[in-house]
Amino acid sequence: MLLCRSGRLTAMVFALIAVRRPLLQVFLPILVSLLTACAPYQTQPPDIDLQRVHPAGAHRLAFAPSGKKLASGGLHGTVRVWSVEDGSAILSLVGHTAPIRGLAWLDQQRLVSADRSGQILLWDLSSSRIVHSLQLNAVHNLALAPERAWLLVIEGARLHKLALPSLQAIAQFDAGSPLLSVAVSHDASRVALSSRDGRVGLLDADLNSLGELPRPSRDALDLRFSPDDTTLLAGGWFRLLVWDLQQLRLEERPTEHLGKVVSVDISPDGERWLSLGRSTDSNFRLIDADTNQVLRRFQAHDLCGWQARFSPDGRYAASAAEDGSIHIYDLSRPYRPVVPYAEFDD
Repeated sequence: MLLCRSGRLTAMVFALIAVRRPLLQVFLPILVSLLTACAPYQTQPPDIDLQRVHPAGAHRLAFAPSGKKLASGGLHGTVRVWSVEDGSAILSLVGHTAPIRGLAWLDQQRLVSADRSGQILLWDLSSSRIVHSLQLNAVHNLALAPERAWLLVIEGARLHKLALPSLQAIAQFDAGSPLLSVAVSHDASRVALSSRDGRVGLLDADLNSLGELPRPSRDALDLRFSPDDTTLLAGGWFRLLVWDLQQLRLEERPTEHLGKVVSVDISPDGERWLSLGRSTDSNFRLIDADTNQVLRRFQAHDLCGWQARFSPDGRYAASAAEDGSIHIYDLSRPYRPVVPYAEFDD
């Protein structure tokens, strides 16, 4: 339970000052965040609010190349496609029986989906048929190459490179530790990987190691390259993890999140970032990439967030969460935040 009484938390802060410095470094950021946990942030309601469309959890999102359709995948394996303009349901794909762990569009009519059991399916959306399939032991995440000629799939501690549309294996890389996230640079020359042992590394397109980046203080989640491939962004606990790939430097930026930043994304022009919380909050933020200033505070989901994405043209932002909901925002519209709850004085 979050404590909202600042006097009690202040006493805890001063008590920690009297103990060892390492403990203070661990707990002070948490306590400072909790001091502001009950601040009445004004947030922007979604333009489209799809409630409980994936029972027990909406886990993955992917915008179509046109930006007019949005695919979503849920806990029970159903993949659904939505109209971004009005939120209407376009189709539902039933082929998985485990939680969806990856979605990627090849073009307007072909979609790849992967689930936690390791099943990977390539769909023809015009007929709702499965065109190609592959069975691995498990899938945690995936990333699509920019030219859509190949796909990267995380299977435990192993990374697979698969040809598209055939899903035939091209190469693989063994990281030696369970992998968390993977991303492909926009020029398709580099691959970024994060793992549970704290490492963040770079590979070439053939999955040969190019070395490691500076290690962050926490796990790096949802790696994303900037459009010019000079920056690598990820979510961490309370922070955004930002690597300067030219200088090989790491910056850990503070956020308004009160726990794990489970998902991030970078706008097509590179000027704005998205961040979505999971543990202890489901806050969703639009951030200025240069100044780290919060540009828009979006309405939080009722339960923990799962994934956030920009549309390919940068006009829309979408988020998905544990409560099964999907929120879609039209960023071309004025920012009109409201207080989402009444204030009570105790």
